[in-house]
Amino acid sequence: MLAICYLLLTIILSGCTILGGNKPAALQVTATPEASVFLDGKHLGKTPFFTDQLDAKEYTLKISVSEASYTEKIVLTPGALTAVNRELSANFLGQSGETLSLNNQGKGVFISSYPDKAQVAIDGKITGETPLIVENVKEGDHQITLNKTGYIQREFTIKSSNKYQLTANVTLASEFAKGKTGSSESQPQGKSVEILRTPLGFVRLRQEPSLESLEIGTIETGKQVELLQEVQSWYSIKFDGKIGWISTQYAKKLL
Repeated sequence: MLAICYLLLTIILSGCTILGGNKPAALQVTATPEASVFLDGKHLGKTPFFTDQLDAKEYTLKISVSEASYTEKIVLTPGALTAVNRELSANFLGQSGETLSLNNQGKGVFISSYPDKAQVAIDGKITGETPLIVENVKEGDHQITLNKTGYIQREFTIKSSNKYQLTANVTLASEFAKGKTGSSESQPQGKSVEILRTPLGFVRLRQEPSLESLEIGTIETGKQVELLQEVQSWYSIKFDGKIGWISTQYAKKLL
């Protein structure tokens, strides 16, 4: 099944012709299911959310509902819209979405993904693997599709312009986390990790692969735990009935 979100990015705010200056910035947030939106810890409302009266600067955006949440740093550009769309899940590996923003330093489209090395197709034509810069993109609407073995295909729409670079930061949902028939890449079979010695004698188990994420437990040095997946510098593990994340620097894989 496709995880499809057609998200059209409004290029410039009404009345603006170029990026920059002291113009306010705009933010659009959509989420499934409906969720609360926080900027720098302040609750702004629920999704779908839109405002065009924000200061152009860096914020910490959090989208949260029940046990599911997503947090990221976003930089809002003056006179431009940043669009964030998320499909939330209590299991971080089951989340997907994209953040679309504008960059006046460059042209075309820059696409990154989590995890990386996802195959990118623009308007049905395979273009390369993430992270990917495509400079010669015709101005107008384009359909972007990302595929990676062990993950659910992600598809969305962008509106490009020859006046700026559009950046798309995409998250793919794991087939295993979504209950699909997983591959060996999405669920290492029979693998485990051992917790290494730390000054505190334990490692923190976090809800998401981030040092800012909520701590949901601790695991003592020397413990062996089930490994579910490795993403960048984090291990997804199962311990004491909980599924969470630990940093790879505090654990080693066991054969």
